Amino acid sequence: MDSKYTYKDEEQVLVDDFMDIGYMAENVEVLSTCKQKKELKRSHANKAMTMFISFPSCEFEDEILYIDEFMFDIQVDINCYLIFNKYDEKSLNLIQKLKKFELFFDEEDEFGNMYGTKIEQGTLKDKLTKALFLISKDGAVFYVDMPNVIENKFDIDRLHIELNKAYVTYTGVGCHG
Repeated sequence: MDSKYTYKDEEQVLVDDFMDIGYMAENVEVLSTCKQKKELKRSHANKAMTMFISFPSCEFEDEILYIDEFMFDIQVDINCYLIFNKYDEKSLNLIQKLKKFELFFDEEDEFGNMYGTKIEQGTLKDKLTKALFLISKDGAVFYVDMPNVIENKFDIDRLHIELNKAYVTYTGVGCHG
């Protein structure tokens, strides 16, 4: 995965480490909207899939709400988590609008560093890039979408295909776990 991304034609450089397809996902500790620490799990007892999405800011509200609506209409169990880098009052306005995603903040940079979404250089320094991680039922990273041009939207058609593939290819055994 490329570590160079652009935002408004300016280069943004991400941390070196990256969580790639096929690797066992990591649980991450984040801050809830009530400012409580919470561990987001890679896998769940009910065998639900997990989706982590991150954005640099709520400036991308239209896309956030679009993907939230898309995931709300999916008929299988998926735990969906929206992550911003720091607690922000403006981001809290999203709570009433979200149907599927739960909102969290990566106050300790755990998600950004583990998943490779933290921006280290550029005007978005210390924020999270736009990223989507689909975690299979067994806790492995199944699909990743990180647009190199941050203003570009996620590929929802491809996500739909990958969701179907992840659901039907579950083996019950993780690849690195």
